[in-house]
Parts: sequence; C-alpha cells; structure tokens
Amino acid sequence: MSKNSANKVRKSEKRWSNPNWSLGAVIVALIGTFLLLVSLLSKPQFVIMHHTVVLTQGIVAPAVLMGAIVWAMVEFFTPPGRSIEDLLVRIIPAFIIGAFIVGLLGYMFSFGKFVIEPAFNGNPNALLFLVSVLVAVLAVTWNAAWSHKHGFRGQKSGKASVLTRSESGTSKGARGMLALLIIFIVAMLIVPIGAGLGGLFLSGHDSSHVLQNESSVVYITGTSGPVPFGQVNGTATFDFPSATVNNVTTYSHTVYVESNLILAELNNFAVSRIMFSTKAKDFNVTMGTGTNATDFVPVFNSSSGNSTFLSLAISPALLTGNQSSPVTFEIQANVTSMSLSISAYGNNSLVTVFGPYPVMQISYIIGAVLLFASAFLEISVHDISLNSTPVAQKGGKRE
Repeated sequence: MSKNSANKVRKSEKRWSNPNWSLGAVIVALIGTFLLLVSLLSKPQFVIMHHTVVLTQGIVAPAVLMGAIVWAMVEFFTPPGRSIEDLLVRIIPAFIIGAFIVGLLGYMFSFGKFVIEPAFNGNPNALLFLVSVLVAVLAVTWNAAWSHKHGFRGQKSGKASVLTRSESGTSKGARGMLALLIIFIVAMLIVPIGAGLGGLFLSGHDSSHVLQNESSVVYITGTSGPVPFGQVNGTATFDFPSATVNNVTTYSHTVYVESNLILAELNNFAVSRIMFSTKAKDFNVTMGTGTNATDFVPVFNSSSGNSTFLSLAISPALLTGNQSSPVTFEIQANVTSMSLSISAYGNNSLVTVFGPYPVMQISYIIGAVLLFASAFLEISVHDISLNSTPVAQKGGKRE
C-alpha cells in the first residue's frame, strides 16, 4: 500500500472515532429505520389473492419490529462487538426470525388492516397508535445499535470498556426486557384483540374477508310487502309493485333490494365499488341498511343519469353503523319492470377498515400509551451518549 493510500485509510478511520457507536451497527440501524419508515408511512399497497386482501406493509413492518427486538435481546446478553463478523452473526439471525416468523404473524393478525389502513384513512386514534409503533421500534433499533459497541451488565471484550454501574445493572436489564416484551405484545396483539371485542359487543362479523364477483339479491320488498323476483346468474328480474283500481293500474316505482353483502364486507376493504347494471336509464340508487321501507337507513345516494349502469364508490364515510347489517339498496326508476345485476368489486385503492368501534378505538389509545412508555423504558436502559469517552474501569475503580 502506498503512503498516500495508508494516510487516506488512517484519515477515514479517524473520521469515525466515535467511542459509543459502531459504524456497522449504525448502518444496520439506518437500513432498519428506512424500511420502517417506508412500511409505516408510505401509501398502503394491496394485493388480492384468492379472495384474500394482503397489505404488503402489514408484513414488512412487523418483520422489522421483531428483527429489532431480537437484535436488542442478543446485544443485551453478549459482550461488546469488535468486528463486522460479530455484527453479522447477531443481526442476520435476528432479522431472519423477524422476516419469517413475525412477518407471518403480521399477516395472520392483520397488522396492516388494523393499524396502517385506518391511520391512512384518517382515524386519529389509529394514527396515534401508528406513531407510537414507529417511536417504539426506532427506540429498540437504535438502542440495539448503541448496545453493540458497549454490551450490557459489565461485559467486556478485548479493549472495549466495561459499563459503569450507572450504565448497567440487573434492574435495568429487567426493565429493558420488559419493555421489549410489552412492545411486541402491544404492537402485534392489542388492536386485533380490541377489534375482536368491539365486533363481539356489536354482534358484527368483522373478520370476514369477502371479495365477490357478483352480489346476489336475497330479498325485494315494496311499500306494500314482498316483491316476487327471479334470479339467473346474479341478475334479478322483477315487476315494480302495482295496484289496480277500477281497471286502472298504478305502479309504485320504488323497491328495496336486500343483497347478500353485509356492511362489514364493505368495511374490511374487500369491496370498494358496487356496480348496478340494468336495461333502464335514469334510475336512482340509495345504499343503506335495513330490510324494508320502515327500517331502511339511507347512507349514500347516486343517480345513473342517461346510462344503464351506475357505479357506487365505497368511501370511509359510508362505513359506520352495525357491521352485521345487510346492505340494502333503494331502487327508484320510472319503469314497470326491471332486470337488475349487482356486482361487487375489490379495488386496492380503498384503504379503510372497520367503523368506529368504541373498544377498538380505546385499544388504539391504550396501545399508544403503553408503546410510548415502553420506548422510554428501552431508551433509559443505557445512559446513551452521542459522542463521549467511555469511563474505563480498572481493579473495580474508575480511572
């Protein structure tokens, strides 16, 4: 090596002379931070596979979360790392566990559905919980990166300094492990549990993932009672209700069509658009809940205009109410008979989840408080200094 090259290497090493941070650990932490920010703060991306909606960020974020937690646990109980090999043998198994095990758990427990979607959908409690998850995982990641250079509980390796009593101890170790356990349990489980309880209390069927190519008609009624209809391949044919007095037939141009959809199926992002197709023009459709004219609760109204089809886009504002309620459509048309096809389509641009279940909203708030507290506990395990000279010990006394 030439003299100039050697000088460049020495200058490069001198530039990274921070005694508290390992360059490799910082790079790993930066990569983890990048993946975390992308998975939690980017617009949700969906893939629909065999009637199942998969949110990609809902798999990546838990994988990073668990990878950071396992890495932090390893750094708690191993001596300070000195080489790149020390770093690799610690982070590779950690993030493999996170990617393959907890990434799967994130899919199974619908982390994206319960956390990321409602946050992007404007739910303030979900947004608070999302921020708390971000803060907690960042705390774990960077605490692990700092620990790599220092170890824990007075461990020593080569020329690395031993932590002082103020920096390490059994109580702080227990506190750190408790914080990691709380972060994992709360981030992964508290909101799904809250959503399940909310659905149970409201008798909802919120966990059903339904993506149907066609929605069938279950029941049709008018102001005077049931309306007979026939249905072939998802297309229902019926006559509008009528009454004949003195050989004069008067038609009622309003019917209520109950579909086989329930509100929860629109609310779990499996259905984002409902198409109505008929041979009539200028018909009106009001989407709502209920089964007949007396208990029909309107939610949204639209008109086909000079067209034989109408598309209703499902937006978050429409998805409140009892999630187990059947979706019913009030059809108004100036015709005497109609052939009506109702089709439900999935669309990955829809980012919404359940309605405002009280239990689920409370779980967001409780989870956020626990995660912020756990992040503080995790950071305070060590007296982290950005750039200071570690206190060396010799013979049990400080130098």
